[in-house]
Amino acid sequence: MTISYRPTAPPSACFMTYLLMQYTLFAAICGFFSPVAASSVLLRGGITDSQWNELNSTVNGRLFYASPLARPCYFLAQGVAGDFNTATCESVMDNYTNRDYRVNVFAAYMNTEWETCQSTSSQCLLNDADPQDTLAFSPPSVCEQGSISSYYIDVRSPSDVQSAFSFARITGINLAIKSTGHDYIGRSSAPDSLGIWIHNLQSLAYDADFVPSACPPSSGDPAITFESGVLQERLFEFAEANHVTFPGGSSTSIAAAGGYLQGGGHSAISNVFGLAVDRVLQAKVVTPRGDYLTANRCQNTDLFFALRGGGGSTFGVVMEVTMKALPRITLTTAVATFNGTDERMESILQFMISHSLFYAQRGWGGYVLPRQSIIFTNPILGIKEAADDMAELQAFLDSLADSTSTFSLTVIPSFLSFFNEFLASSVPVGVPSITSSRLIPVDNFATNTERGKLLDALMEVFRDSSFPIVFAVAPFLYNQTEETSVTDAWRRSLWHITSSASWSFNTTTDTKIRAYQGLTKKMDTLRDITPGSGAYQNEADIHEPNFEASFWGNNYERLVAIKRKYDPDHLLDCWHCVDWKGAKDPKYKCYI
Repeated sequence: MTISYRPTAPPSACFMTYLLMQYTLFAAICGFFSPVAASSVLLRGGITDSQWNELNSTVNGRLFYASPLARPCYFLAQGVAGDFNTATCESVMDNYTNRDYRVNVFAAYMNTEWETCQSTSSQCLLNDADPQDTLAFSPPSVCEQGSISSYYIDVRSPSDVQSAFSFARITGINLAIKSTGHDYIGRSSAPDSLGIWIHNLQSLAYDADFVPSACPPSSGDPAITFESGVLQERLFEFAEANHVTFPGGSSTSIAAAGGYLQGGGHSAISNVFGLAVDRVLQAKVVTPRGDYLTANRCQNTDLFFALRGGGGSTFGVVMEVTMKALPRITLTTAVATFNGTDERMESILQFMISHSLFYAQRGWGGYVLPRQSIIFTNPILGIKEAADDMAELQAFLDSLADSTSTFSLTVIPSFLSFFNEFLASSVPVGVPSITSSRLIPVDNFATNTERGKLLDALMEVFRDSSFPIVFAVAPFLYNQTEETSVTDAWRRSLWHITSSASWSFNTTTDTKIRAYQGLTKKMDTLRDITPGSGAYQNEADIHEPNFEASFWGNNYERLVAIKRKYDPDHLLDCWHCVDWKGAKDPKYKCYI
């Protein structure tokens, strides 16, 4: 076959010589030296070499074997491309938990469980707690493909995606759409699949008077048009250079047009300016039928509705998005830090619950990490009004028996500055981590009784959580004027709650299953006191009960009809997505 293997990193000059000696000794004892040739055992599934080669030719030689990130470190491998290489392994180890490094490798995910087949423990990982730990990959450990696509297309044009859809229609191979791998549900990886990698779609442009295509001439909106591989951080910088504001999430590994946007998209200032889907003006998408369509309020309006909250990897491959840019703003920001013991965490949550409605009404939003900090910001208040609003929080912190607690109130000159100072390094990567979430309606903050129930439930959820967060990011003040497909629970809520669990690279399958079950059971305490609410699909429980209603509410049946219109052959499918095939489909054999 002529399909290429793309190395994960350029070779470096040195490595641990003793490791190579160790492998040589192992090979001598076991009677072999060379790993099995990967190309002889990679996915076939009835697809011939000539079919793969024809696809490779159609996409101009940009069809690649997907080799696991840690492949160069493993002497033993089964069913994977790539080679054992001590120099390249050193680079992988040095950058294993570096988000920028991972973003640029197709087979790397921010949460590494999606590089593995969790049901069988087929994987190719390093020890994220100590990537230099050679025992993680030394024989008899074997590098296996896990849930990483076997092949991927490095997409550079709509025709590449059209070729992928045509190939899937003919061969029956599953597809997986991936940009950065910032994915909590595993929608961008699938075993034995063909990956559609949109990371290298990187153009962007600013238009001070954008009018969506086919719409009547009128006064337009300041807007930024960007391709699907563009990271939010780059958009923040681009917006600042053009004297506008582009809000976004809390990680540098988010591609702005991917699952983040298509699932809803929240930010620290979405209380005032809405979710990301509220600011979308236009999208260009390749549908599974092979059509390259423009969707906006004037054409393909049903698809436009679906793309604004219906979820990623479902209705097509989004190539380009245009979003409304906000005026340049300053952010008055309050930051509190503290040592969050369980007792202190309860006091902090009680205070924030009792003040949350007031804060939302005043335009505040942000994040409460109840074991360590509060970061709240306001795009509509000046420093004097903000100081009055935050006086009680400052007094409360002063009352804590915690000599390490701090409080500050400053005016941050832009969203980019806010992001760089408080959020850019806030989310760990290169680790196995799972999450569960719930949207908390305004009604749960209305009375002392309801607030007490909420506090008790939050303490149950957070007590053993590896990374508990209160996201005060619901679009409470935002005046929604256009229809989107996210659950209406977003519009009725104040908080989005997440709780997490994690494990090690060598954790057993049974222990992982218990972690999933424990997370679901804990979140049931919040589900029980928030009937009729929902969850943010991008940060939801893998086993979210009644996910159709939880993620989309009354929009679900309408989304199913749109899905069947634009994907009649069901070429796209993903876990808990609109009209999915179900957990028993072979595509989901690695879920537990």
